[in-house]
Amino acid sequence: MYRVIFRTCDKVHSLHNAPRPFGLDKREIIKVCFRSLVRALEGYKHSIHVVADDISEDLRQFFEGFPVVLTEGTFGNDESLRTSLRLALSYPPSDWVYLCEDDYLHSPNAFLWIDDLVRNREEILKTRSRGLRKYLPFDHKRSLNRMPLIIHPPDYPDRYFDRQRYRSYLFLSQYCHWRQISNTTFTFLAEVSTLDQFKHQLLHSASGANDVYLSKSVFARERFTGKALCVSPIPGVATHMHEEVMTPFVDWESIVKREVAT
Repeated sequence: MYRVIFRTCDKVHSLHNAPRPFGLDKREIIKVCFRSLVRALEGYKHSIHVVADDISEDLRQFFEGFPVVLTEGTFGNDESLRTSLRLALSYPPSDWVYLCEDDYLHSPNAFLWIDDLVRNREEILKTRSRGLRKYLPFDHKRSLNRMPLIIHPPDYPDRYFDRQRYRSYLFLSQYCHWRQISNTTFTFLAEVSTLDQFKHQLLHSASGANDVYLSKSVFARERFTGKALCVSPIPGVATHMHEEVMTPFVDWESIVKREVAT
């Protein structure tokens, strides 16, 4: 069961006034991104809970046109994040929660690829530590398929800049490669049991929406003791809708045009 928690606010155009793609304003971005997410979830057992921070009447009416649970309030960014995290922790331990910010556009195949990894993680992530110790320092005795798993759907282009490169694991699934990463935003999927394991770090990171603290305290790089394996697909199945950071090699404009026409 996938439990989507979609956190939204249409009052702020963008963080740091970063330009939005395709001439869209924030409200248009939210609608397009949400429609793409709903489309990607078709055929998969799921629920959607929208945590709405001081939204407009237009956006309220938009969400009421979908089978979602809507929680409204004047939260502010930090409290809306805490509300989302507490809600996520209330679900059964084996459910997968997708904490999703409102400006991530999804490809139609997003959950096809994600679900393949979730269902087949035992084989996809199987890793023998013995032969790798001289190359990467292992401080665990289990294969990576036994580690807590977190999935970040986009593939940020800055991960390929020279200053951002570092040694990481690469896995092959039925549809794509999955690359180990060590930093994310607050858009990611994890089992409720994993969220519970890291709940103190997650709730602490909500202060100032500190995704740097989140990443350093939860995601492993080379050493895994007490941390989780975080992966993103190559190519990505979602993109952050800011011009400078969009997932490469996907025709996002055609997805936007289709969702605008819906």
